[in-house]
Amino acid sequence: MAAAKRRQQMKSRLSTYVSVDLTDYAVVDHEDFNTALCWTPLTNKKHINEAKLLSYFDHFQIYATTPTALKKTVRKGVPLNQRAQLWFECSGGRTFLTKHPTLFDENLAEFVFPDPLPVTHYEAELDVSLDHLTERGVASLRRLLMMLYHEFPHIPSCPLLPAIASYFLLFMEDRECHACMSAILQSIDDNYFDCSQRSYAASLRTFQDLAKVLLKPVYRDVLNTVAKSKGEDKSIIFQDWMVWIFKYLPKDVVIRMIDCFMIEGRKIFYRMGLAILIIFHKHYLRNNREGLRTFNSTQLESIRQFVKFLPVSSDLLLKTGFNISGLSRKTMTKYFEHNKRLIDQGKLLYQFDKTTNAVVVGPLPDQNSNIVEPKQWSQIWNMIPDRFYIKVPIMLFTSTEHGCSLKTFYLKAADHEPMVLLIKTLEGEVFGAFVAASWERRKKHPNLSFFGTGESFLFTLTPEVERYAWCGRVAYEMMMKNSSDAGAKAASKFSSMNATDKRLAFQRTRTGSLENFCHYFMAADDSCIIIGGGDGYGLWLDAELNKGSSARCQTFMNQPLTNSKDGTFVCACVELYGLIDT
Repeated sequence: MAAAKRRQQMKSRLSTYVSVDLTDYAVVDHEDFNTALCWTPLTNKKHINEAKLLSYFDHFQIYATTPTALKKTVRKGVPLNQRAQLWFECSGGRTFLTKHPTLFDENLAEFVFPDPLPVTHYEAELDVSLDHLTERGVASLRRLLMMLYHEFPHIPSCPLLPAIASYFLLFMEDRECHACMSAILQSIDDNYFDCSQRSYAASLRTFQDLAKVLLKPVYRDVLNTVAKSKGEDKSIIFQDWMVWIFKYLPKDVVIRMIDCFMIEGRKIFYRMGLAILIIFHKHYLRNNREGLRTFNSTQLESIRQFVKFLPVSSDLLLKTGFNISGLSRKTMTKYFEHNKRLIDQGKLLYQFDKTTNAVVVGPLPDQNSNIVEPKQWSQIWNMIPDRFYIKVPIMLFTSTEHGCSLKTFYLKAADHEPMVLLIKTLEGEVFGAFVAASWERRKKHPNLSFFGTGESFLFTLTPEVERYAWCGRVAYEMMMKNSSDAGAKAASKFSSMNATDKRLAFQRTRTGSLENFCHYFMAADDSCIIIGGGDGYGLWLDAELNKGSSARCQTFMNQPLTNSKDGTFVCACVELYGLIDT
């Protein structure tokens, strides 16, 4: 009876929100679906609980023996009328809705939605297709995304959220979808959603690393061929792999991927992206000499065009992805964490593709800059510490409007912290600094003295992008990594030492501690401002904000920010931005 009622509800909902026929979007006739299906909410931080055998479905007896059996069963396909239950349970939506039964209705009543509903911040981050939703369905999705954006202000970025939520809306009510998305966002599990631009950028680069390691011949041939295609930039090709999936793949494939996503996490998307590369290699590159390729060089605008007219069945694509060997969670995590470290060090920067709606990584300032374009602001936002992601930038000072006076600079800066300083020279060079302390702290010292914190850094944007973090911070991260890798061995060795050896070891540790690194972050008085010291000033500006210099300093171990021979420059424009709470 309950199953019939749910089928009737599904039929009614499909006619309202869904613009495509979903009747063929699931495997419904396999006999062994009841052999291995069990799950626990994501908020439990475990994918499978083998001790519990759950049966949430009406006319299927569902048992779980092992995680592998569960994974294989879901990969075969989930019956259409059971999918909502699977997603509702696996996402933690049921648990969230039980704890907060009225949250959705209360927030919906209080929230004032603009008319018409604009494209949301989350939607602008990833170019996805919403043609599986009706106009009413798209409106429902945007209301949901606007609510989530305000309910989770500490998660200003989540590129996959609109795509996943749009498919959840096909199978459940708005309230249930809200509970599912809230539960996943609340869990802050990197295995599912990238909840920062750094994490998302790391995911994009990780895909390229996995392709290079697991599909060496395919990677080499695809990279070489695409690089020769007119108008293509090979560095962009693999950064678009999420778009391949959520904009161009058939909807039935995406839905079945989300089934697996609920059980396996993001690894399923890597599998499908790699499967696309394999099929592209087979049908385009290997058949090139025989004239059997699907597209010629003039038709192949990008690999996206190939995916849009994929010449294989959905089942073959899924099977190809599932058969990729060596793609373990351990391998995926290794490259993912490595790429996040590169981003933190400023060695790996990412900007959105110009073909999408998204141009910036973080929020834009309240006023247009005379120094940087939105794309360059995204590069700056990639560099700042994660804890400032929930803040927004406001322009405090610009020399084009406020004049070239250091006193005015201090007056406008007031006690704001943190701040971003931007400088453009007459030669067209653009560089600056991120300072975590207020310039007001200069008043605590009678003479020109240094202050600030290790979150400060110098950077260049033009002609090249580079970030120079505090050398002590870099050393600390390396020290923590080394200590983690060798922790057990070191602990065992230390425990076997006598008292004298332990004391000497402790002294050696102190000698190599962060206390030995330069702490000359920022200094200021009425005559100048300095950022970075020790055998030279990383950045120095005079009282008229007209002339400056840059040299290598021990605090940031930076190269001179300007390319002039003597390290001096003349300012064309100086701007200061404060990061404030929303």
